[in-house]
Amino acid sequence: MLAAGAAAFAVAPARAETATRSRFLMGTVCEITAHGPHAFKAIDKAFAEIARLDQVMSLYKEDSELSRLNRVAPLEPLVVSNDLFEVLHAANEVYRFSGGAFDPTFVAGSGTHGFALVTLYPNEKAVEFKQSTLRLNLDGIGKGYALDSAGATLLANGVTSALLNFGGQILAIGAPPGGDAWGIEVGGTELMLRLVDRSVSTSSQAEQRGHIKDPRTGKPVARNGAVAVIDNDATHADAWSTALFVLGVAKAPKEFPGCAFETRAGRIVAQTRGCAPYFEKDKKPSQQTKTTQEKRP
Repeated sequence: MLAAGAAAFAVAPARAETATRSRFLMGTVCEITAHGPHAFKAIDKAFAEIARLDQVMSLYKEDSELSRLNRVAPLEPLVVSNDLFEVLHAANEVYRFSGGAFDPTFVAGSGTHGFALVTLYPNEKAVEFKQSTLRLNLDGIGKGYALDSAGATLLANGVTSALLNFGGQILAIGAPPGGDAWGIEVGGTELMLRLVDRSVSTSSQAEQRGHIKDPRTGKPVARNGAVAVIDNDATHADAWSTALFVLGVAKAPKEFPGCAFETRAGRIVAQTRGCAPYFEKDKKPSQQTKTTQEKRP
């Protein structure tokens, strides 16, 4: 009788919620739509994770970990947090594979760059500068890393699907209720992307001509239109969209793992292999859409 009674009073699963919230974080608006048990609470925890990472990666907060690292300018290995090391490791990967088209370093008092002057020690999670005037700026990759961490936080708190829009960069987790993909509008075009467990980042100079510079020369990139990158994670999508805006999609290196396409005057003028599944028009995506925007520096 006790066993039967226990079965009769088993706790019912939590009712799924669909919630949408937005918050100003890291200098821009982050909007999250999430589906799952306790979705509102999960979104609050994701926002808290982004705020925590801002205290790690911000160049504009004097007490951030990055600012302290830049002040120390370590000429011998200095142990850093796991988050800071991981984002630097990803930045170094894109730097090497792009031939320096993405470079999160700058030399104080000049327009030159030099990630080759940074040494990372994976076992110790340590960073060493080879020049005392070297500095790091993670604006071109930090929001992507924060998006990935926010997405992981949502999943860890019971969210089954979500769409995160962080200043125009999108992270799609799973598929929306009743749909098989998130539908993402590409600004300035009639193109609709279909994303499941992918991120898309867009770089352009539409609002501020010349603000994207080629780190190899220090000169503004003379490119019209926009470059969008779809990758498995937001960290790499963020960095590669900048790198391929500098290089041009037609010159994407063989090591580039995702989909990249360049738009101009509302149409695609170049794209890499592997983009076709995201452009499929015979399948209807979810009704919910977001528009990618210019990624600000």
